[in-house]
Amino acid sequence: MRLLILALALAACGAQGTEPALGESIELRIGAAVTIPGDSVRVRFTDVTSDSRCPSNVQCVWAGEAVTVFTIGATEQVTLTLGADAKKATVIARGRQITLVALKPYPISTATTAKSDYIATIRITSAAD
Repeated sequence: MRLLILALALAACGAQGTEPALGESIELRIGAAVTIPGDSVRVRFTDVTSDSRCPSNVQCVWAGEAVTVFTIGATEQVTLTLGADAKKATVIARGRQITLVALKPYPISTATTAKSDYIATIRITSAAD
């Protein structure tokens, strides 16, 4: 029984991508990828280059922003930013609109977030919409 549970857990860890429906919210950990619906191109959550969002337990004069990097296909890198300018959270690539909807965990002042803890929520839609 333990061996079966271990095998299932390892199989789940190895499954890095799925094919969601267009418009569906998709959560990705750093390093994970998803196939663009209706295409063979993959979108990989590559990095968080900065996270200056105001911690949830602090009062700030500026809300801050989180800057993320995604790799589309084998080499095309795009930067998506959550912050005051909503336009920076969306990019058009390969005929699809890719939008960064959320980034977890939200910062708190008493803890440092490891890059491996980040989970990005993205939405992929048709660029024609």
